[in-house]
Amino acid sequence: MTARQSPTIRFTAKQWRFPLNGLLLALLLWFGYLPMTAQPITPDNNDPNYNLAHLLFEKNEFAKASILFEDLVDVYPSDENTQQRYIQCMVKLGEQDKAIKWIKKKIKKSPQPLSWVIDECWVNTTYPEGPEKAKHTQRANELLELVIDQLKPRAASQMGNMHIYAANRFERHGLKPQAIAILSSAEEILGEIPEISNELAMLYMETGNREKGLEKYTNMMLAGLPFETVKPVFESHVTDSLDYVIMQRLLLKKIQEYPEITALSEGLKWTFLKQENWSSAFLYTRSLDKRLKENGTRVYELGQLCQSNKQFNIAIQCFDYCINLKEACFDLPACQSALIDVTYEKTILSNPDADALIALRNRMRAFETNYGPQEASLNNALKLAQLLVRYDSLFQASSPSKSVSENTANKSTENGSNEAETLLRKYLNEGSYLKKTSLAKVKMALGDVLLAAGDVWTSELLFAQVEKDFKEEETGQFAKFKRAELSFYRGDFDWASMQLEVLKSATTQLISNDAMELALVIIDNLGIDSNYQALQWYGQALLYEKQHQYSKSWAYLDSILINHPGHALSDEVLFVKARIRRDQGQFAQAASLLETLSLAFNFDILADNALYQLGMLYAYQLNDQEKAKAAFEKLIEKYESSVYLVDARREFRKIRGY
Repeated sequence: MTARQSPTIRFTAKQWRFPLNGLLLALLLWFGYLPMTAQPITPDNNDPNYNLAHLLFEKNEFAKASILFEDLVDVYPSDENTQQRYIQCMVKLGEQDKAIKWIKKKIKKSPQPLSWVIDECWVNTTYPEGPEKAKHTQRANELLELVIDQLKPRAASQMGNMHIYAANRFERHGLKPQAIAILSSAEEILGEIPEISNELAMLYMETGNREKGLEKYTNMMLAGLPFETVKPVFESHVTDSLDYVIMQRLLLKKIQEYPEITALSEGLKWTFLKQENWSSAFLYTRSLDKRLKENGTRVYELGQLCQSNKQFNIAIQCFDYCINLKEACFDLPACQSALIDVTYEKTILSNPDADALIALRNRMRAFETNYGPQEASLNNALKLAQLLVRYDSLFQASSPSKSVSENTANKSTENGSNEAETLLRKYLNEGSYLKKTSLAKVKMALGDVLLAAGDVWTSELLFAQVEKDFKEEETGQFAKFKRAELSFYRGDFDWASMQLEVLKSATTQLISNDAMELALVIIDNLGIDSNYQALQWYGQALLYEKQHQYSKSWAYLDSILINHPGHALSDEVLFVKARIRRDQGQFAQAASLLETLSLAFNFDILADNALYQLGMLYAYQLNDQEKAKAAFEKLIEKYESSVYLVDARREFRKIRGY
């Protein structure tokens, strides 16, 4: 075989399925599971001896069970369970000689005795240490060879299925080495076929020969099976970190020998992703992309995966690679948009200074100039609007000094809310070519911008339009929640409660959870005092927070704590205060507030949320990985039903790699 010649392994997609129906019946008959002539007698559920025998067996009362089974095996000769349990009783009682004698009688009477031969082989392996042990071990080996010899003539005609049945019977007796021998004999005749290779691989793994088992798995790709076909097998059986290392060594060797088989490289990338070795995954994905001339498609998909796992630097490398392909790139605007998106997320999650934020804003403005307004630029426009509003004061403070007249003349353009509104209205006015759902996103974003600017009435009007256009859809449910929030801010708790009650059964878990949380705030605090003062102040504080008027929001929150000490809203107040300090860039104060919340209100609905936010603060803003790890670990251990559990586990695994 030459270096670039694929080995002869007969795998086909059809062979991956196990044949049944007529063949199964034939095999059952051949192995003696069913009699060839007489109609089998079905066990009678009302037979007290039958039920008692099996009950005694399950209670490990083998001596009593054996007495009953001795008669039942003749009454129900086709009942496999009864026959096998009788043999097991004799073995458990140390009556191996009696068991073998009984099995030999079955062999003489059976037209297809091979299954009984396997049972005899097993009984011989059960003899205790002593003078007879060696003799019976030899006899067991002889019987194994007999089974192998008997199966050989049928291997080709039955494509190894009888071998699989025989191996399974050995395995049920705990004789995995013998099962391996049976299947290996089939491979000597048939070569490697999926059914047998898969069985062998699992047996090798279970008997401690993991390298040989993993090699069987990797060989499945050498005959042309795509990786996606083999992947479910890998997902089920290759789970140990050592397995990944072994597979990587095997796959690297095979890739050098058969570089044209792309499934091998895909399998290698899979092992790297399982290990969360993102940089190696990028290298091999890039190599595949170049070899297959896919113009960045595969690398782009990996970049998205990296971003979702907050592997921002690797994601940036992926998108940079795609962009550098230039005209050859499968979708240059999409890759440029993705690069901006991941840069945005990385910047916001870090502790950004003015220079970083201004550079990001300018980059997003340039993309908008080149591509907007259209579907390809929509995501950029929505993120840019958020950036402009959130960091409006910072951008204005960092702008070059101007004369009073210049400042007055440029007030509208330098105001973040005004620029964001202008940008979004451009999409609405020129967006006849946009998808209906895209227009809805623009309206929702514009509603948020106007709310931040103080135009609550227009904001609600936009949300109402989206809700009407997407009544039973996720977009409409989100708009309904926004309207419920506005009602809450205004103190209209009854109307807000009615909307939230509907949203509790929302199709999206995030909306449903948010609705339940806000509904609980209302339910828990209505009736505490007759004028609902604390709840009204809390709603006003949230509105000011949305409008980035943090000092006013803080004043209302303090009023609740001062005028209503020990109020049920105390935990919510701490959480909002932490959020304000985070948005102001005062991360240490935010962390302190979240620490207090998680300790003082550890049984509250916000406790898991507080721990997650605390972990994120330590991980990305305060650069204290140990404290971040502790926060995520506490969440994982104490709040098993938390909606943040999956994300917390991901962040915890990531930190462990530091």
